[in-house]
Amino acid sequence: MKIFFTASFYGKKQYQKQYDLVLKTIQKYEKDIISPELGNYLKVLNDKQKLKLKNLRTIHYHAIRKDISQADVVIIEISYQDFQLGHEATLAIQSKKPVLCLSIHEDMSEKVKDPLFKGAKYNHSNLDSIIKKFLKDAQKSILNQRFNLFLSPAQEEYLNKVSKEKKLTKSAYIRSLIDQDRK
Repeated sequence: MKIFFTASFYGKKQYQKQYDLVLKTIQKYEKDIISPELGNYLKVLNDKQKLKLKNLRTIHYHAIRKDISQADVVIIEISYQDFQLGHEATLAIQSKKPVLCLSIHEDMSEKVKDPLFKGAKYNHSNLDSIIKKFLKDAQKSILNQRFNLFLSPAQEEYLNKVSKEKKLTKSAYIRSLIDQDRK
């Protein structure tokens, strides 16, 4: 499983110990981690792309967007609340990635209601179990099974119509029906 981990650049002075603790805990469960904290997040862009983007902020933003799209899950340490982190969480949710936002101050899942979003207030003693549970749950929801399907023209026409009405892809609509039926 590929994990994208990030935290606020502006909160580094105040929260670096927490960032390090979260990263170290993630590394206990997964080695395939992309993160500004590890310095490997820019590898997703080649030199030509970096030259085209020109300034460091633009390069940083495009690399993170691409890293999020290539990750299976996203974990964000949000103790230092930062507009950019909220935007990155939204990008991940829009890309259908499970997101875990960790804070030493509050559980953001009480404010953000989305099936892909999990939040937790953590400390040194509960962090391990929070990350372990999130990764276990996320593994179940990662879309890695392909299934081909034959439809009649009438079924395909209906699927096109209803998926547009619900503003979902056809695949997302079919998955929602299966999930609904499972409940």
